[in-house]
Amino acid sequence: MKAAASEHYRRLKIREEHPLPEGLDAISFTLAGRWKNWIDSRHRLVKRAGEIQRTVEKWSSRTDAEIIEEASRVAPYLLRRSFPEEALVTGLACTALAAQRTLGLSPYSEQLQGASALFDGYLAEMATGEGKTLCISLASTLMALTRLPCHVVTSNDYLAQRDATELAPLYRFFGLRADFVIGVKETKDRARGYAADITYTTPKEVLADFLRDKLKIGRIQDPTRQLIRRLGGLPNQQSNLVLRGLHFGIIDEADSVLIDEAITPLIISKPIKDEQLEKAIQTALHVCRQLESGVHYEVNFRFRDIHLSEDQWEHLMPALAQFPPWWRSPERFREAIRLCLQAREFYHKDIHYVVQDEKIEIIDEFTGRIMPDRTWQQGIHQAIEAKEYLPLTAANESMASLSFQRFFRCYPHLSGLSGTAREASAEFWFNYHLPTVSIPTHRPSRRRQERELITRRREEKYDLIASEVQDMRAQGRPVLIGTRSIQASEELAILFRQMGIPFHLLHATKHAEEAQIVSHAGEASQVTITTNMAGRGTDIKLGLGVAERGGLHVLITERNDSSRIDRQLIGRAGRQGDAGSYRFIISLEDELLQKFRALKGTATYLHENFSALPASRALVRRAFLRAQRRAEKAGKQMRLRTLKNDTWLDENLTFAGRSSFV
Repeated sequence: MKAAASEHYRRLKIREEHPLPEGLDAISFTLAGRWKNWIDSRHRLVKRAGEIQRTVEKWSSRTDAEIIEEASRVAPYLLRRSFPEEALVTGLACTALAAQRTLGLSPYSEQLQGASALFDGYLAEMATGEGKTLCISLASTLMALTRLPCHVVTSNDYLAQRDATELAPLYRFFGLRADFVIGVKETKDRARGYAADITYTTPKEVLADFLRDKLKIGRIQDPTRQLIRRLGGLPNQQSNLVLRGLHFGIIDEADSVLIDEAITPLIISKPIKDEQLEKAIQTALHVCRQLESGVHYEVNFRFRDIHLSEDQWEHLMPALAQFPPWWRSPERFREAIRLCLQAREFYHKDIHYVVQDEKIEIIDEFTGRIMPDRTWQQGIHQAIEAKEYLPLTAANESMASLSFQRFFRCYPHLSGLSGTAREASAEFWFNYHLPTVSIPTHRPSRRRQERELITRRREEKYDLIASEVQDMRAQGRPVLIGTRSIQASEELAILFRQMGIPFHLLHATKHAEEAQIVSHAGEASQVTITTNMAGRGTDIKLGLGVAERGGLHVLITERNDSSRIDRQLIGRAGRQGDAGSYRFIISLEDELLQKFRALKGTATYLHENFSALPASRALVRRAFLRAQRRAEKAGKQMRLRTLKNDTWLDENLTFAGRSSFV
């Protein structure tokens, strides 16, 4: 009875979010983060990895039963907040030996450093191809031996299923069960997946299940009150919950989840038919088709704002009579017009969404992947559907909502891995209490940076890309081309077909073939065009003889809003000490410059005099870097502002007897 009661309590217990420090507290907290990030961790991790390796060598002749017994002995110690160093060394030595015997993989020092960093609650930066999957399996095995829930959060359904299946022999060695939870699973199978010792899943799935459980519980969210109800014989509201609580959370590609998608809300909703909204959107779209940007209205791309003068609004007022009754007030009329203009100016097909089976499918701007079953709110989704001449879907009423940023702050023990973390180390520490540590590569990098090429026009840039691809193919080297959008990848594909260059095209509409296409991208003379996702989570292995010819060549065709994403693309070349190279080929018409207006008044001058001015290239490089810093700063401020707003709402809704989670 006592064990069952504690199990029910843990199911509902959520870690209280730590308050954001302010003033002098923020300064001292930031300094403490720098200490943990750069000074405190590296020496300790290297020393610990050496001790683990010596223990593995000493115990190599031990039987399986002896290794299992040793791991079981130290597991209870690891539940303590300050566990003995010897317990962690022993535990990881046991999992390393088990990996050798079940998977045929012998973890090297850097992988052991990564695994112990995860158990310490760090975000470890490990380069692409350095064996992050094995690091996660070593740490998650040790976490699962404590019998507390362990969630491994991966980029997509394919990786969750692949890793849970391929690493199962290691987990079975210790009598543990691994399972996966992906989008196609039914409720009973999801409950079985979360009941496993280690659960592989995606951010969307675990957050959606968390919100559904909160809705099932109802208004009484406090675990103590729920336990009293249960002991008092009142109806049990926990019998059909899916999760068994939150404790250990390991996030693969953590920068994507905790930074790029941090403020993306996951909303549990139900459709509500709103005929007046549909009629208002259709009418407003008819009005907007008569308006021109720069003539009738001004667009601020940086702040995503549409401005019409009062005279222009007066000119549009006769159309008010055509709107349905509820939308005939001047305020709602303006809202409908702005919605349709925003859909036109800020949401573009094959960049922000694709049309599949007469449905709008949203594309993640940072990964290039489709986000199934996601919709934009406040009428934007319906405005885009109307713009694309699609049937309008019903508007959604929100029943529960939570951002990834807030959700992952609820894990008592959070850690992660990423190939690119150092740029956002301060934010990881400030928002999540996650210190960052860089794990060195196992072999020295042989990746070469080629001279950056800058053009005036996009067409000139594409010609340079095609020329470089032909040169690489002639040498027998594979080429991976990273684009910012589906539209850009399609434009390159058309050019390559015209020139007779064979290629593979990978973007959001080819999600199912992603792993297969990327896994062959390192073969001789192979050309792969991809959006930003660049097959994260899937290794690109070089084909026969490719390393001797110079390895994989990566072309970055636009700088992204974050330098982290550029580094992710670059990291595809030269993995594990292989030969490789990369080059930026960019133009003055790239979106980053236009969006943040980094060139300001010099843009026209540069367009006219670009080839005649040697110094102009240096100016353009500085402008791109300035635009990236502005984009990164704007994103960071938005995430912090959203977190503060969430905290304010939580305090006020809690006072009113509600929770902002539901």
